[in-house]
Amino acid sequence: MKRISFCFLFLFSTFVSSACTVCGCSASNQYLGILPQFHKHFVGLQYQFRSFQSEHPGHELNQSSSFSNEYYSTVQAWGRFNAGKRIQLFAFVPYISNIKKENGASTAINGLGDVTLLGNYRILGVNENPINTWQHNLQAGGGIKIPTGAYDKSSVQKAEGLPNMQPGTNSWDFIVNANYTLRRKKAGVNLDASYTLLTPNSLQYKYGNRLSAGLMGFYWYQKSNTTILPQIGLRYDRANADYDNYKYNIKSDMSGGEQLYVSTGVQAYYKRVGLQLMYHHPVMQHYASGLVTSKVKTEAGVYFLF
Repeated sequence: MKRISFCFLFLFSTFVSSACTVCGCSASNQYLGILPQFHKHFVGLQYQFRSFQSEHPGHELNQSSSFSNEYYSTVQAWGRFNAGKRIQLFAFVPYISNIKKENGASTAINGLGDVTLLGNYRILGVNENPINTWQHNLQAGGGIKIPTGAYDKSSVQKAEGLPNMQPGTNSWDFIVNANYTLRRKKAGVNLDASYTLLTPNSLQYKYGNRLSAGLMGFYWYQKSNTTILPQIGLRYDRANADYDNYKYNIKSDMSGGEQLYVSTGVQAYYKRVGLQLMYHHPVMQHYASGLVTSKVKTEAGVYFLF
């Protein structure tokens, strides 16, 4: 009986893998990047947009592949609170809208995403230095991603829903991160890295662990109450393969991969208000065994410092 159940589970998960997992993934990392004025609290809104094209191979030898386009939009409220000189607390509350278009049909999945809470310890940069000396700011810490996001268990089980397009993961996940900024006079660099350890959800589907790292150079223009920071650099994202069933160690061979982006953007501040625009252009990628192609990735945000 156990063997029959296992075989049925294997066949079912294989079908789900071939039908559903060849697309981008909603379980992406949060990353901090170049942070606005270290000593202040802030709250803000951020918009993120990503698009992918996916190839779905035919199940029969003479059946041609089909193609789909996926569009991932996230609007999230986030903020930072300085709990003393060394401890910084961050919170992210996303609302996610995902759309998949294939063969003239469109599937839209919307809902609250998973709330993320982070706590970082400032190792360097507690005391402010004059602008004409080297300035360092290093912080590291971790946090948790809470399964508050919408996740349609019924449609996923019936192979009607797309696991990688669900707003939430239906799992408790854990994050470690580090962020380092070095500046000399008006020029500087920022290095950040974030790693997310994802756990199996109640359906034993496990999204692959995620790594996101960036290296950005920036220049600091300041005049009166206005500050502008143009920036350019690289961002690397990597995702391990998903598990269709973690309990039985069944991996999805059409998930996981890596992308390298050239990133450029600008941050601007006027008194207590800040704006951010970012564009990421893929220069190297291999995702879902080459069946998924990353297209556009952009970000925009507004901050209110206090």
